[in-house]
Amino acid sequence: MPRTFIGIKIPNEISEKIIRFLKEKSISKLPNLKTVEQENLHITLKFLGEVEEEKIQEIIEDLSSISFSIFKVEVKNIGVFPSVDYPRVIWIGAISSEIYELKKILDRALKKLKFEEEKNFVSHITIGRVKNGNPSAKIKELMKENISFGEFFVNEFILFESVLTPSGPIYKNIKEFKLKAKT
Repeated sequence: MPRTFIGIKIPNEISEKIIRFLKEKSISKLPNLKTVEQENLHITLKFLGEVEEEKIQEIIEDLSSISFSIFKVEVKNIGVFPSVDYPRVIWIGAISSEIYELKKILDRALKKLKFEEEKNFVSHITIGRVKNGNPSAKIKELMKENISFGEFFVNEFILFESVLTPSGPIYKNIKEFKLKAKT
């Protein structure tokens, strides 16, 4: 069964700034942190998990019925899950009220297919995962900075398949869903 999620790809000009930042701040060299590859940087709107092949077509049909306008996302600042003292995921904020609106619409569209609503959604781009140990001193320092990576327009969301490999996940587009131009 394919492992799936719905997300937004990060454009190259933003992802390049993120990767450059990780190198400049030596984040990518922290021994207990695995950073995300540039081509895998994305905003997860909804993790669906392992889904039967037959159900994928139903998901595509439900997502195809969504009508939503192109919107802007500001990419800035560093955050962590679950806490600053015990970070497991390091992320950059993806700031946009429209992301939360789109997320609600996705949740409603997929509710009849028995996908749970995520209550505490935080719009973000994962940049690293802590394997063991705690890089919190370096991360706390970075969280104090006001760092901007720019902004971009979201013109589509994507149903992805996540193929897990020993060298890390590979994300494959199953289907893109275009957003409409603002009128």
